Amino acid sequence: MSRFSTYCEWIVTVRKCLHGEPPPAHLAKFRLWRGLIRFPLVGVEHSTRVARFYKGLLAEVDRSRLDDERKKLYRKFTKRVIAAHVAVEEAGPRIGRVSRLWGSLSHLAAALDLMTQLNEYDDNHDIHWSEVFPTEAVQCPLSPGDLWFYFKLESLRPCLIFLVRLFRLVLPYCSAMWNECEGSLRRKQWISMFVLDSPNPKPEEKPNLSYLPKGLS
Repeated sequence: MSRFSTYCEWIVTVRKCLHGEPPPAHLAKFRLWRGLIRFPLVGVEHSTRVARFYKGLLAEVDRSRLDDERKKLYRKFTKRVIAAHVAVEEAGPRIGRVSRLWGSLSHLAAALDLMTQLNEYDDNHDIHWSEVFPTEAVQCPLSPGDLWFYFKLESLRPCLIFLVRLFRLVLPYCSAMWNECEGSLRRKQWISMFVLDSPNPKPEEKPNLSYLPKGLS
C-alpha cells in the first residue's frame, strides 16, 4: 500500500464493514473482528504528542506566504488527525467493541478527504516560489512544488500510521498486510516510494471534433 488512493479506498471499505456491509470482492477476502479490544489502544501516539507535532508544522505554514486556500485546507487536515487521536482517548470502559473506533475512523476519513482536496487544488494552482522562499535568490535544489509536496507527505505520515493501527484492530486477520504497511511508513526512504495520487478518477476528456464537417462529427 504505497499509494494514497489505496488508503482512501480501504478506509471507505472498513467503515462500510463496521456497518455490516460485505467487503468488495476485488479488494481482498477478510473477516471483521467480532471480539473485544482494550482501551487505551496499545502503540498509538497520545493526542498531546500528535498536537505538538502539528503545532510545529502549522507554525511553519503560518510563517510562510502560502495562499489562503492551501493554509485553510492544511489547518483543517491537522485538526481532523488530532481529533481522531482524541476520540480513542475519551473516557469510557476499558474493554469495548471495534464499533468504538467509528469516531476516529470518521475523523481520519475526513482528514484524507481534505488532503485530497488540497492535492487537487495544488494540481490546478501551481505553487509560486514566493509562497515558500523569502526571496528568489534562495539556493535550493528542490522546486517550490517539490518542497510543498514533501511537506505534505511528512504531515500525512502520522495520519497513515494511526490508520493502519485501526485497520489492524478491525481486520486483524490481515496482519501480514498491516505489518508491511506500517514497516514501509516507518522507513526513511518511504517518501521516495509513496505515491500521493488522487482517489477521484479524472473524467475522460472528449476529443475536440469541432473542426470536422458536421457529417463526420
